[in-house]
Amino acid sequence: MKEKSVLSGLKISVIGAGHMGQAMVRGLVIKSVYPQNITVFDVDAKKLNALKKETHIRLAKSNRQCVSLSDIVILAVKPQILREVIEEIASSLDPNCLVISIAAGMPIARIEQFFKKPVSVIRVMPNMPALVLAGMSAFSLGKHANQRHRKIAEAVLSAFGEMEQVPEKMLDLVTAVSGSGPAYFFLLAEKLIEAAYESGMKVDVAKRLVYQTAFGSGKVMLESREDPEVLIERVASKGGTTEAALKVYQKQGFGKSVHDAVKAAFKRSREISQGK
Repeated sequence: MKEKSVLSGLKISVIGAGHMGQAMVRGLVIKSVYPQNITVFDVDAKKLNALKKETHIRLAKSNRQCVSLSDIVILAVKPQILREVIEEIASSLDPNCLVISIAAGMPIARIEQFFKKPVSVIRVMPNMPALVLAGMSAFSLGKHANQRHRKIAEAVLSAFGEMEQVPEKMLDLVTAVSGSGPAYFFLLAEKLIEAAYESGMKVDVAKRLVYQTAFGSGKVMLESREDPEVLIERVASKGGTTEAALKVYQKQGFGKSVHDAVKAAFKRSREISQGK
């Protein structure tokens, strides 16, 4: 007998129908959350209508109407307008409602302060692969969130990928590693394609080779659970082509570049969290 989902029967509201908001809605519907239990609002009516046509969820006419009678409210809006949205919905929120925020760089304490009353808040840092239901999210609990709320958040986040609970002080580092991380892999893919093209390969062939290699390599890492160092040794035969390439990376400081890049992203994420 299939185990009952912790989300069964709960009313879920999503404010914001941008790329991430849409990804969350699609994932929840695919995970068998009844579409009529999901209500969405966005100022862009065109986005809302397209999402409704695709997923059959309910639409609201305002932020307040969206959160009315909801058990879970997902704030999928830009951090610049988060305060404005919260102040608009605060009086319409059920006291037992769980608020999940994916606003980048917005600390839980500040979100709780915006509500001006005790609210159960969970802050999430998702990443772009959530758009294809293969995301990696990290989340942290606010001071009023309990273990039931944690289980609800895990169920929501598992609808579009994997998740990990971390202390909030780690979320800026999460942002630098997995939040920005997809762009690092895309950059490597771009340079591999450029190198193949400049050496005489057609672009479409190079793309297929690189994209499938990236997909397969990720699958190997996930399924083997072995350290990258071990996997590198399996590919790099002594005196072979891979070893020759790796020596160039080492000589030109590839590892240091990666470390410096993550540190720069980490520093900027902390600055954003501090309102700079």
